[in-house]
Amino acid sequence: MSSWSSEHIFEHPWEDVVRAAFRKYPNPCNPAVKGVDVVDRRVCPKGTIQSHRLLSTEFPLPDVAARLLGANDHAMHISEHSKLDRSQSTYKLQSKNLTLGHLVTVHEHLEYYPHPEDRSKTCLRQKSTVRVNVPFLSGYLEKLLIENFEKNAQKGRNGMEWVMNQIKEEDTSSRVKPESSDILTQLEMKFKKEAEDFKQSMGSFLKNTQTNPSPL
Repeated sequence: MSSWSSEHIFEHPWEDVVRAAFRKYPNPCNPAVKGVDVVDRRVCPKGTIQSHRLLSTEFPLPDVAARLLGANDHAMHISEHSKLDRSQSTYKLQSKNLTLGHLVTVHEHLEYYPHPEDRSKTCLRQKSTVRVNVPFLSGYLEKLLIENFEKNAQKGRNGMEWVMNQIKEEDTSSRVKPESSDILTQLEMKFKKEAEDFKQSMGSFLKNTQTNPSPL
């Protein structure tokens, strides 16, 4: 097993960084991430938001290594669980690969929290562990994956900066800047609106289906 870890400081308040983290993908700095699907998201009574998402990314290995592992479609699917805790001012994410799980196990942990000495900044603590179960190639493939994490870490940080700039432009154009101290309420309202829009769309779809039944 191999591991890699890093720490980074964003020159932005925790609330702004978390807003960006929820909207991190897609962004032009991380083109490897092709799709994100929300499996479950709930606002819990204790004042937390818990989410489960599925991410589709390009396989993080050279073509030769990918073929050795049988990743012919060059895609990797990842399960991500996250928890936003406003009372503790923490946003934690844990992810694990679903693709080729019997050969490669990749765990990634991220935590965003306010800088202990400067609340205008945010700390990111990141750790990845890799285990490859392929005889004679484990060390080689684990090294390639770790090197890929190191390269993508900077892309991820650049992506966060890009998203934060997008959000600032939106806030400026709307001339209404949300109160950053009420981030949980902002996100809760956003998710409820999305759920209501989806409910109305499904209601219209079902109504039209009943009115105009399929000839099949």
